[in-house]
Amino acid sequence: MDGVRVHLAGPPFLEHGTGNGRRPHGRKAWGLLAYLVLHHAPTPRAQLAAMLFPDAVDPLGALRWHLSDLRRVLGSDVSLQGDPLTLQLPPSSWTDMEPGTPLPSTGDHPLSAELIEGLDFSDCPGFDSWLTVERHRLRHRVETAAYEGGLSALAGGDTATAVQLAARALELDPLNPDFHALLVRSLVAAGDRAGARDSADRCAALFAEQLGAGLPAEVQHALAAPDTGIGTLPATRVAVRSYLEAATASLAAGATGSALAQLRVAGGLAERTGIRALQAEALLSLAGALIHGAGGRGAEVSDLLHRAASLSRDGPPSLQSAAYRELGFLAVQRGFPTSGLHWLGQAEAAAAGLDDETAKALGVRGMLATDTADYPTARSALQESIRLSSQMRAVRQEAFARTMLGRVHLLTGQLQSAALELDAALTLADRDHWVAFLPLAEALRSEVHLLSGEDSLAVEMAEHATALAAAFGDRCFIDAATHAKTKALLSAGHMDAAGSWILRGLGRNPWYRWFRGRNLELACTADLRSNPQRALGYARELGELSSRYGHDELTVRAYSFLDLLGDGAVGAAIPVLAGRISNPLLHAELALRNQL
Repeated sequence: MDGVRVHLAGPPFLEHGTGNGRRPHGRKAWGLLAYLVLHHAPTPRAQLAAMLFPDAVDPLGALRWHLSDLRRVLGSDVSLQGDPLTLQLPPSSWTDMEPGTPLPSTGDHPLSAELIEGLDFSDCPGFDSWLTVERHRLRHRVETAAYEGGLSALAGGDTATAVQLAARALELDPLNPDFHALLVRSLVAAGDRAGARDSADRCAALFAEQLGAGLPAEVQHALAAPDTGIGTLPATRVAVRSYLEAATASLAAGATGSALAQLRVAGGLAERTGIRALQAEALLSLAGALIHGAGGRGAEVSDLLHRAASLSRDGPPSLQSAAYRELGFLAVQRGFPTSGLHWLGQAEAAAAGLDDETAKALGVRGMLATDTADYPTARSALQESIRLSSQMRAVRQEAFARTMLGRVHLLTGQLQSAALELDAALTLADRDHWVAFLPLAEALRSEVHLLSGEDSLAVEMAEHATALAAAFGDRCFIDAATHAKTKALLSAGHMDAAGSWILRGLGRNPWYRWFRGRNLELACTADLRSNPQRALGYARELGELSSRYGHDELTVRAYSFLDLLGDGAVGAAIPVLAGRISNPLLHAELALRNQL
């Protein structure tokens, strides 16, 4: 090892290939190193100096001294220069903060959830605000690593590791029902039903005390013995195929309950056959129906997908790609961007040469990139998904990708392009009788109408979207339609009615966390002047959740509200956080507020 290894998760330390033992001098040198490693966009020196050395007589001089110290520590091969300032470590170096770097999870190196642990920057409010965002992000990454590591261990039959990692995830977030469900499932799989019952009882007591709620449904399902209903049915490939086909017909007819029952029978029969690829197909079909038909987002569907992914290695590449893609889709909706990138990379690799699977994986990648405000990547992925879908005449995939691209254009202020994509998506969905999908495209199109001054069209389309979304019961689409409806009401000055719709959009247990964050942003806007105290609560919640989930533009918007509401500590962090987002509309709005 010739380069330097930079450890920032937990108490920070360096490892040098030469063994020279050099260390940065003091907490601000560590803070500066953490910033330069994590904030990939170049930063003007004056901006960084104001954040880290607000009370120094010569902030730029203090920054120069600390940069010199870092050059001494990191070695002569490092590039740390320029204004704006950039850091480039030599290729032989390594940092535990790279998105693809796995965090150690067992043995002598437990998952560390605190960035540069033990260092306090409360005397540097701007830097502390930036660090808070990154600490939320790392903590969520560690939770996700523990949770998904436990699911993988459970799928592979390593119940001891699954129990250990589920317990670690619960240490970090004791009120997450999925983490409780994973622990209970792992204990049941290990044969410790008494331990599983005790864990469920502790969960019930905790949720009653902290939330006034009963035992979460996910934990109830984990504790219950599975009943596939297969009885003495013959376990043959033909029988499994028959139930899969019946489930497909039930889903097409909107009979989700019947489809789920048929898929559980198919899964039980497939397991009896011992044919791994057939088991993977049945598990994947059940997971897909739960996700897209019944709103499954918890530990049960995650467990199904991890088992399907493990079994699919013995099947065709299309099956592997589909399993990885669904894991990526679930990660996107639950706000696990690092996990989403991992699974989508796997999906795209497995889909090499398969245009239909590639188009689907790129569609989900475009979703993820949009949620995390990486708009150039989102456009590229979605445009390629549209191209492939159009060539194959995959109407529904093309409608989906065009809707997602329309969302990108809406968020970046390209209204004409947004209208073209969303109108095309609506035409495609209508042509294929995909009525259940219409509410999402209609909700986004309503927003474009409103911003284009077409108020009556906006109201009409929002009304239709909300009614249709409610009829199908899809929480993602309900939240999107609620946003459009609320915006139309606010624009018309109907504040009381808008307030009631805002509350609908902020319901608990959302299916898609980005949409709930966007409704929190809208709640801040509505209450900014009329009820600043309530707006402050919404802004704080938005800031914490969006930073955890990697929803970078929503984080910037939360900090913008906090600044307007008198939290002066966040002001210096706003231009730094916004600087890594390529969105002229966002920058223009911040400039109007004198926050850049």
